[in-house]
Amino acid sequence: MNSRISNLREKLFSVQPQICPERARYFTESMKNTEGEHIAVRRAKAFAHVLENMSLYMSDGELIVGNQAGSPKASPVYPEYSTEWLKQEFNGSPYHLHERPGDKFYYTDETKNEIMDILSYWNGKSLFETFREILPEDCKQAWDIGVIDDTWVSSAGLGNVIVDYGLVLTKGLNGVIKKAEDRMAGLDLTMPGEINKYWFLQSVIIANKAIIRFANRFAGKCEQMAKNEKDEAKKKELLAIAENCRTVPANPVKNFWQAVQSVWFVLLMLHIETNGHAISLGRFDQYLYPFYKKDLEADIITKEKGLELIEAFFIKANELNKLRSWPDTEFFLGYQMFINLAVGGQTLEGKDAVNDVSHLVLEACSNLKLVTPSVSIKCFEGTDDKFLEAALIALQEHKGGQPAFYNDKAFMRILKNMGIKDEDLHNWAPDGCIEASIPGKWDFAAKGPWLNIAKILELTINNGKDPKTGIALLKGDGNLTDFSSTQEVMEAFKKQLHYYMERQVITEHINDELHKKMDINAFRSSLIEDCIERGMSLIEGGSVYSADGGPTAGQVTAGDSLAAVEYAVFKEKILTSEQLMHALETNFEDQTTSPTGEEIKQILTNRAPKYGNDNDEADKWVYEILQYIGSTYQSDFKNSRYGKGPIPACYAISQSPVTGNIAFGSFVGATPNGRKAGEPVNNGISPSNGAEKTGPTAAVNSVAKMPSIWFQKGAIFNMRLSKDTLTTSEGRIRAISLIKVLFEKYGLHVQFNVIDNDVLEDAKKHPEKYPDLMVRISGYSTLFVPLDPKAQDDLIQRVKFEL
Repeated sequence: MNSRISNLREKLFSVQPQICPERARYFTESMKNTEGEHIAVRRAKAFAHVLENMSLYMSDGELIVGNQAGSPKASPVYPEYSTEWLKQEFNGSPYHLHERPGDKFYYTDETKNEIMDILSYWNGKSLFETFREILPEDCKQAWDIGVIDDTWVSSAGLGNVIVDYGLVLTKGLNGVIKKAEDRMAGLDLTMPGEINKYWFLQSVIIANKAIIRFANRFAGKCEQMAKNEKDEAKKKELLAIAENCRTVPANPVKNFWQAVQSVWFVLLMLHIETNGHAISLGRFDQYLYPFYKKDLEADIITKEKGLELIEAFFIKANELNKLRSWPDTEFFLGYQMFINLAVGGQTLEGKDAVNDVSHLVLEACSNLKLVTPSVSIKCFEGTDDKFLEAALIALQEHKGGQPAFYNDKAFMRILKNMGIKDEDLHNWAPDGCIEASIPGKWDFAAKGPWLNIAKILELTINNGKDPKTGIALLKGDGNLTDFSSTQEVMEAFKKQLHYYMERQVITEHINDELHKKMDINAFRSSLIEDCIERGMSLIEGGSVYSADGGPTAGQVTAGDSLAAVEYAVFKEKILTSEQLMHALETNFEDQTTSPTGEEIKQILTNRAPKYGNDNDEADKWVYEILQYIGSTYQSDFKNSRYGKGPIPACYAISQSPVTGNIAFGSFVGATPNGRKAGEPVNNGISPSNGAEKTGPTAAVNSVAKMPSIWFQKGAIFNMRLSKDTLTTSEGRIRAISLIKVLFEKYGLHVQFNVIDNDVLEDAKKHPEKYPDLMVRISGYSTLFVPLDPKAQDDLIQRVKFEL
């Protein structure tokens, strides 16, 4: 880092996350004045009103400008989605926002009072409260007992989107406006349904013009600052920034600086339009490289200046923030926005796509050591080992789990199986944590209620009844004591799985209908094919590709539990099913039995086979669970855009539970794999904490056995390496070999933490010493200290590998 970037980074870490009332203020003002108009037009006008009135700020030395809220890391409030939780948390239930166990937010009394006043307008109008009111009773109960949870996409906007950044760089928003105007001129409003297209296209024009005016506001601010600036170098720089903002994103970019600024404006606007997270950047190096190459060859830019601009962009990305309710925050701990940025991969012709910008991104990642964006390496057979080694060096220096590694071969196979066109396969990019999307052509790379697989197994062995509440939505085939084989348990489990998958899909269909009614967003839709041509927003079916699917948690916990039942009860007959059930019901704490509860726990924990050790007796159960869920989603269920244009419009399995494995674990009683009640379930496709006993190669082999053909939403594989593993060339070569073995066998992804437990333990005791200590939690990195202690402990308990 040079001194400019170092100062900007230092300032970023010096500010506390605040709550900003501006977006709620201006959005609500506009919505009050447009009642009765079409929702797309109302939201576009409200978006424009926010951009015309919100405050602008610039930090000293900034090269990339534009803010989401009144100060860095402040979060706007989006009252149109949900309100009741914010009222409750302002009043301390379950916590005051600044007293949460993690992800604290601070505010003044003035801010609180203004927001409380704004919220009064939204009583009975917000999406989440309407949603919970109209849900069928069985879906509500499935939610309440911890089997499903749809808070993330019913109390907020829809995210997990990668728009066509390249389109903005080459055509500008004026090009988008022109396309919408031409399409509008061709409408025949005497035809049924055409008026809805007219309203949508009108909202596209309103939103895009508002963004151009916003950029011009910044240009005017810079010009005014330049008038008062005595330093000639700073004056020149301010005028250059002003010229950038006058040019982009309205028009095609003229140079690399403008290209980076234009991408930032687009990313920023997507976050102000709604608070759906996981608005990702796609193949950052591919669409930026032509401008960098042109400037470099013309001596307009140096490598050092190019790096500085990318680092300035990274810092701006870390200013974005999202205020979630505490119940929702438990699933997304770490102030995360899930902004994924991909580099590498291959071209349409199958050539290595790594370029100079790819290397600059690695350097920025290594230098800055920031949470966002999540840098991802797309790998294929032709990726140069030197680039992979450079990525591992960056990972070692970043220390917070970035970059992560993704497999072109596996994801392209998945997408081809779903019907994605051959010419689009190479261009896939990870969105959010790990979901596969085709930039500029896919609507929401992940969307839908969470599904708690471990909880469904608990219901299965209790005859369909939740032991905590007594609720039984689907009568089971018996208690564990009624089954004569593990396969019988599995067949009963599949019946329960299908039932709750149905509740999951029904819940999401209802959620979608409310978003169509209340949440049409024109700007993001205008940058994804083929919304303008169809005259439809994303949620209505405007995109080329679509597939839904919410995160799952605990599938490995369930598989290990079935393996333990088979081993201890049916094969070795160490325990009777009655003994096992009693131990589960008493949370392994009854020491009067023989064997005692603790002895039973140790048998299940240490003697029963576990996934992650290349043991077929354990791995086969995880495979069967994932094969059933993955194939059933794609064969049995269609999303709400089915038949409206997008393909394949099905569901797909997501194994990216973020910190939902911790939140969902609190709903699940003791499980037959030896896990105690309330403890986290496993994370993603990773082995359960402490389960790996036979080293990294065995863990890779277990992961590689899984049916990844169904995993379009991704499958998180966490590995922890000792802190010295990647410090030598030999260690990096071994790590590259491990990645290649996994990817040759169609494994999707792997990410590494390289921090030892002694550091993490000390950071828990002395948080003031570690303000910028980062870790990889799920498909993202985050600061360790602000995490809820439960999340900190979950990370510490992961096994550390020596290569």
